[in-house]
Amino acid sequence: MAVSTSLTQFLFSHPSTNSKYKEATQSEFLALAGQGKLPLPQLSQWLSQDRLYAEAYLRFIGGVLSRIHLPINPPGDGRTQDTLEWRILRTLQSALDGIVRELAFFEATAKDYGIDLAATSLSDTPGDATFGPNKTTAKYIEIFDSFHGLSSASLTPAEPPQKSLISALVLLWATEKVYYDAWSYAHSQAPSSVPASSDLDGGALRKEFIPNWTSNEFVEFVEGIEVCLNDLASKEASKSGREAVETEALKVWEEVLDLEVGFWPSV
Repeated sequence: MAVSTSLTQFLFSHPSTNSKYKEATQSEFLALAGQGKLPLPQLSQWLSQDRLYAEAYLRFIGGVLSRIHLPINPPGDGRTQDTLEWRILRTLQSALDGIVRELAFFEATAKDYGIDLAATSLSDTPGDATFGPNKTTAKYIEIFDSFHGLSSASLTPAEPPQKSLISALVLLWATEKVYYDAWSYAHSQAPSSVPASSDLDGGALRKEFIPNWTSNEFVEFVEGIEVCLNDLASKEASKSGREAVETEALKVWEEVLDLEVGFWPSV
């Protein structure tokens, strides 16, 4: 990580993930979603998994909060809440507030459009109608739960988590950045002359979900995570070296992109 290159720039420009990022943010599922051509059953199947993801995300944020150690002594200028630790804390507070709103938004919108938030996948084993996380969602739940020391299967105490704050912020930034860029791609596919009310999902995506996931507020949230991550990376690099920080971050980045490719169903 050169002096002029931030950690997030390093990750974006890394040759091992260039093509994978496009796969993760420009799938056929997203194109059809933006065009209003995604049938309601398929939207239900995907959104039901996204809801499970969001519930695990709540626990993840709790685990990250436990890694924040606020300054014991105030800075010389007295601007305690401008310190990196306080900025990260406020970012996590925004993440927590946002996901609570998101879950309520899911339920309200599902009710308005007849979306089933416990829909099983068409690819599930015939005769097995039990709803639960698919492979990709289950892996995300496992990763999220690894930050707070609970077993994802039963939410019982597991081995004490050893994940660092750097890994946590890379995971937070990567998932939110990919999500925003993915739905921005979907938005770019929308036909300008076709009303959303004629969409196969009744307009749920183009009228409700996509505007929510591409809003200015969401952009500002993602950018805020990025600033905190890069500042923390610079601080940690001064102690453990740039290469160690890059290696740790790249591992998380690659894992997220692999999962995001699988998060969008085949259509």
